[in-house]
Amino acid sequence: MKKNNILWIVSLAVTGVLLFFIFRRIELDNVLFYWEEAAPFPLLLILPISFITNCLLAAWKWKYILGRLGLTLSGGEALLVKMGGLPLKSLLPFRSGEATRVVYLKRRYGFSAVKSAGSVIIELFFNIIAYVLIIIGGCLFLNVNPRGLLYAAFIFLGAGALFALLITLPSSRALGGRLLAAIPSLRLRGGLKTLFRLHRFFSLRQILTTAGFSLLIQAGKILSFYLIMLSLDLSLPPRAYFIFLPLSILIATVPVTFLGIGLREGSLTTLLVDFCAAPAAGVLGGAFLFSLGEYIFPMLLGLFWTGPFTARIFRKNQTINAAE
Repeated sequence: MKKNNILWIVSLAVTGVLLFFIFRRIELDNVLFYWEEAAPFPLLLILPISFITNCLLAAWKWKYILGRLGLTLSGGEALLVKMGGLPLKSLLPFRSGEATRVVYLKRRYGFSAVKSAGSVIIELFFNIIAYVLIIIGGCLFLNVNPRGLLYAAFIFLGAGALFALLITLPSSRALGGRLLAAIPSLRLRGGLKTLFRLHRFFSLRQILTTAGFSLLIQAGKILSFYLIMLSLDLSLPPRAYFIFLPLSILIATVPVTFLGIGLREGSLTTLLVDFCAAPAAGVLGGAFLFSLGEYIFPMLLGLFWTGPFTARIFRKNQTINAAE
């Protein structure tokens, strides 16, 4: 059995196990009750919001990152690659489908696989930083620190900055190089080097612009979840949207389940029940609708681009725009 098949089975198995334990605690009939009573109009608004943020803005952000790394794509082609690769990224386990974008740029433009992988890692990095910043901002603005979460967020940022210094400072570059050398994948190792040499490709203004893209995309997720709760007639405090929702999304970024399903629903339900006294069945129903609108809908929409995207991958190179 091929390695990808084994990883796919593992991913589905973990998803299934998590869902099994979730529904042992919360009866499906109670979740269905909230769905049956949901107001449809707020749910319909989620679809254009999801398209604008998860598709258009995400494609423009990746295009912007590639431009800083030396490759210029049109907006239409960036959208094609981003959307066409979504179903493959979603269906292949442990985010391995992200490699299709690397392959596309290498075959079509002769672009460096290391920089291509770096663009994907930088994209994910700014998403993670956006989640952490929203959590920190939420804790500070609302003057709360649930179980030391604010301290943990600052420690996370500090650890990332320290590791970046190990890679970039001449005095410690050898140690940083040895740490990276332990990573078996050449593309991943090179992509991480690109990430930690961000200052070579991005000015401070360009870093802030990229971070702005990420914050707008995550703001769309917060708005979508708010509309879902409005549809389900559930009133949640601000900390649910600006602390626990980003934390749940961050937890689900760990690539061990299919589209983060199970991790996101389980963590969000637990957090909102424990810290916001929200009804478990209602939150779980909302979490599933959130996954549907923010993750499954863009993936299904991407199927319209997957055919042209894969066709271009197998087509002979037409343009060599950049090479390393």
